[in-house]
Amino acid sequence: MTRLVWMDLTPRPAWQQMALDHALLDRAERDGTSVLRLYRWDLPSISFGANEAATRSWDRDRLEREEVPCVRRPTGGRAVWHAPDDLTYAVTGPLEAFGGLKEAYQSIHARFAARLAAIGLDATIAPPPTAMPGLEPGACFDVAVGGEILHGERKVVGSAQVVQGSALLQHGAIARADRLPLLDRFRLEARGEPVPAPIPDLPPVMILAMALLRDWVDEGAEPVADELTAWAEEATVKHLRYRSPAWTWRR
Repeated sequence: MTRLVWMDLTPRPAWQQMALDHALLDRAERDGTSVLRLYRWDLPSISFGANEAATRSWDRDRLEREEVPCVRRPTGGRAVWHAPDDLTYAVTGPLEAFGGLKEAYQSIHARFAARLAAIGLDATIAPPPTAMPGLEPGACFDVAVGGEILHGERKVVGSAQVVQGSALLQHGAIARADRLPLLDRFRLEARGEPVPAPIPDLPPVMILAMALLRDWVDEGAEPVADELTAWAEEATVKHLRYRSPAWTWRR
């Protein structure tokens, strides 16, 4: 299995980031290539989960007036605010290489938590909740539901998954500061969960990125940039639906 790491930190628009993640999923299904991609968004943006009822949860008119880009992810979960100085990751590869969905979620988060702890963060894995929260509309970072990465008491890495054929995509946001107050401005209804404690500020993006890449590189994954950057433009053409407001707001 070919394993690659791609530090893709040139900011891109929201739709293109999702199109690229989906294109990497296509590649994993086609030839088994496994990729860890680290990336940034060009503007403050919101991503919705694949099946999230965004039209019932978020104020589209206000988002469009304030020119906040919105995109629908190929993965599940709830809304995430992506700031240009946050870091996002995507891992793609054959599902069997991870052992399964649950095993992938646990192993990727365990790796990241260990690397974040190594650079001084109070990074731990959230325990399972005593009672599962409902599926009410809201934001990904409102509440931890078990298995996410915490910094102190706050969730700082929220991830989502999708399987396509034999391949897995898991991606997630690493919030360097508290973004919930920004999301709160666009809720159609008041939050259902209590206001969580603020997120302690995290280190700069480059420090986070180098920390997260280390395990993959140490295990022999090949750092690439030029090859995949050149490939990206062609690859995203197959997934132009992520650019469509009709697709984003279809639910």
